[in-house]
Amino acid sequence: MSKIAVAVLNRKGGVGKTTISVILAQIALVRHNKVLAVDLDPSNNFSDALGFMKNYFKGSLRIKKTLEDSDADAPEEWIVIDCPPNLEDASKHAIDFADVVVVPVRPDFFSLSNLGLMYSVAQKAGKERAQLPLVKVGYDTSSMAKIANQLIADRDYPVAADLPLHKRIPYNLTSGVVWSTGLIANSRRPYEKLYDKILKAVEKLNDGIADINEVWTERKEEELDNADI
Repeated sequence: MSKIAVAVLNRKGGVGKTTISVILAQIALVRHNKVLAVDLDPSNNFSDALGFMKNYFKGSLRIKKTLEDSDADAPEEWIVIDCPPNLEDASKHAIDFADVVVVPVRPDFFSLSNLGLMYSVAQKAGKERAQLPLVKVGYDTSSMAKIANQLIADRDYPVAADLPLHKRIPYNLTSGVVWSTGLIANSRRPYEKLYDKILKAVEKLNDGIADINEVWTERKEEELDNADI
């Protein structure tokens, strides 16, 4: 597998940014990839959560606090960048550096209101819209979630995943165990599918495919899912 760099960013805090960063890093590690974790958020939660697991993954995990252009030549297969909740220099550098910028959003206007600015910054950095997929977190059947879904559809934002809220995952991350400990297969699947979709999306983007639907829609998987219902 070639190297892949994923940044996780939203200007709003509390949307699941660090949780997704940790999960992506740990899935990569469990699948026997070497991971460079770059913690740009002053809260240090990304570093702390992965630091609990550093001995478990032995020499496969490296954690640092700054992102440098030379990291493009790092020996790790995966680079996961947890960004602060802003669009200042560190976040802009992460956008420029990453192959894909994952944008977690909750079903509220605050986590959606700044997306236009993020896409504008990314465009100035030469990024395609398809390189900034949203990850919906905790979208349910509430009126607010329906309004948020309609806004996302109206603005044609790319969507990589729709993740449920699972109280076991934050507990695992703060307890020093792998994120999926105690989760049944159906609970793990949405997060593992996100990881796989990022891999496939980067391949498509590297092949010059920029159409949002073609990059992020997995038609065969969706057909299989529907056949199982």
